[in-house]
Amino acid sequence: MRLRNTIVYGSCLVLMLSAIPLLAPANSSMQYYGPYVDKITYKVITGDNAQVLALLDNEIDLVGDMIDPSFLPQLEESEDIEIANVLRNGYGYFSINCDKYPFNITAFRRALAFALDKEAICDDIWSGLAQPQDSCVPVVNPFSIEGQLPYTYYEGNLAKANALLDAAGFFDIDEDGSREAPDGSDFDVLVELAQSSGIAERTGELFAETMRSIGIDAVAKGAYFYDYLCRLYHHGDYDIVYMSTSFSEYSVDWLAYEYWSEYADEPYWNFPNFRNASYDSWRDQLLHSVQYEDVYEAAIEMQKIFVYECPIIVCYENVLLSAYRTDRFVGFVNDVNDGVPNWWTNYQVRLKDAAGGPYGGNLRWSLPFDIDTFNFMTSISSFANTVNQMMWDSLLRMDPDGNYIHWLAESYNIETHADNRKVPDEHTRIIFQMRDDLVWSDGRPLTADDVAFSLNYYRNAPGNPLGADIADIMSAYSITPSEMVVEFKSESYWHLTAVALKPIIPKHIFIEPDFPAWNEWNPDPTDPNEPYFVSSGPFIVNDFVPGEFAELTYNSYYRSSSVTGDDNPYIERQDDVYISEGTVGKMLTWNCSCSVPCEYSILRDGSLIDSGVLEGTNVSISLDSLSYGTYNYTLILSTRFGSSTSDDVLVHIRRNDLLNIPVFSLSMAITISSLVVIAAFGSAIIKNH
Repeated sequence: MRLRNTIVYGSCLVLMLSAIPLLAPANSSMQYYGPYVDKITYKVITGDNAQVLALLDNEIDLVGDMIDPSFLPQLEESEDIEIANVLRNGYGYFSINCDKYPFNITAFRRALAFALDKEAICDDIWSGLAQPQDSCVPVVNPFSIEGQLPYTYYEGNLAKANALLDAAGFFDIDEDGSREAPDGSDFDVLVELAQSSGIAERTGELFAETMRSIGIDAVAKGAYFYDYLCRLYHHGDYDIVYMSTSFSEYSVDWLAYEYWSEYADEPYWNFPNFRNASYDSWRDQLLHSVQYEDVYEAAIEMQKIFVYECPIIVCYENVLLSAYRTDRFVGFVNDVNDGVPNWWTNYQVRLKDAAGGPYGGNLRWSLPFDIDTFNFMTSISSFANTVNQMMWDSLLRMDPDGNYIHWLAESYNIETHADNRKVPDEHTRIIFQMRDDLVWSDGRPLTADDVAFSLNYYRNAPGNPLGADIADIMSAYSITPSEMVVEFKSESYWHLTAVALKPIIPKHIFIEPDFPAWNEWNPDPTDPNEPYFVSSGPFIVNDFVPGEFAELTYNSYYRSSSVTGDDNPYIERQDDVYISEGTVGKMLTWNCSCSVPCEYSILRDGSLIDSGVLEGTNVSISLDSLSYGTYNYTLILSTRFGSSTSDDVLVHIRRNDLLNIPVFSLSMAITISSLVVIAAFGSAIIKNH
């Protein structure tokens, strides 16, 4: 319990200090440059135990899923394995099919929520590394209502559950040990769960056992994850399914779509098929308010209704435990949303110097499930998204600390009618300035025209999940290759993130006459004849064997234009150096700058004597122990993009003995000494007289 109290206090601190993620200065530090590795291999390894064993046996460098706490003692015994943790921006939950009788009865769902012992799940199944959760908005999110309601479902309150079922007419009429529905019909409950997850198995079994204890005929059964996930996406038949979800940001505009009544039969949305007019009534205020207070009010009221209605039963918000090896790579990033298995780790991890780093190497992940498709618009798996996200960039990106940073966009400006009378009343106009060094993986320039096309494509494609939150776009168009305008026919707190986080797609590919519909596109990026797969991210697919592995390699076109302009390495030229033989403590120092990761090499008379990664703004080398003579020192700075610069400095070492003094200097010294002697004798003679 002590550990969980620590977690609660930590999350409260996050809640007090957090606000809507701010936009950090664009590329304000070196952390925004990469990648360093040449290759990432995702190995499909099913089952928690198999993934942990693969890490221990050095078959992988990183477990691509959260670690079950039961494996902690085993992992902590290894000197080459590090465990990281962060309170998850997500949770585990049960989705209940509200379209199905009697699951459509609110009292039935609330009875299940009150009966389930969430404290036991956190203490026993998660070993104290989780805290009970009721709201569908994680407690780490400043919009969450968690802890603000006059009641909770945390403790297993069987008396309350039985009372609700009795009041709703659920009785054991035939005295067979199980309750019948209010209409007198028999019913049973199947709880489906991923058969490969120990957490899912134990949580599902506990829930089924809890239901049986209040007279409900229930059983938990392991199932193939993609099978029931596909049914959820397309509103197929199910009773109750165990799921988990994680969020990549802190916005809550998804509340207006994820559980909206009109999306109860829309593919990819509203898994529980939830319909509630009171919940929907707050939707417009959530989406179209511009003031934080109004958006916050709507989000809170929607959560109040949602928690009461229980279309899903959120169980816990756990600590994300991540495990990775430290013997070959450094630079793993513990992201506030995803833990260590995240986009930034792939972007920042690098080989140790002892392994020939920093560039190169193959970072090996495990994935508990296969990649269902490389079409990011139709994929139903978060693990497939782990791979797909490495190939597509957006205007802004969220950094590891949860702040938005400029990415493809260098800057933006948001205007309403109050800012600019040319903007129609109640409209929002956002102007983006793009980087001018962007290139697609086929070598073609990525421009503002591609961004405008992407937004229009998502908006106009019927049923495309990426178009739901940008339906209010009136127009999106490019002014120049690096300037793009998007105008909404409404005002909203969420318009910026709605457009700025969308993956950008290549116009020259998607406008091909034979390009399939968005939901029929199923590219094979490993096929050299594949005409419809061109991407923009730091990696591209090199090899893929379904059920075994996916191999990504560094995209050589990624920001390839960064070798020009301010991204070139720079060395301030140094004058030649003159020092005496035997001098101690003298350093040769170059002042340098490089806005992308740089390696340095120092040569003396053509032979390498030092090398490494540029850290800071200078490179130094000791000149101690040099004997008489002249030495040519060369500093070379280079980037992985192919640009480099160098500077040569001649170091002259002079002898300290008298014979080494030049003839002119020696003659001058003798003359001066003679004059001093003459002056002294002359002065003495004058005094004697």
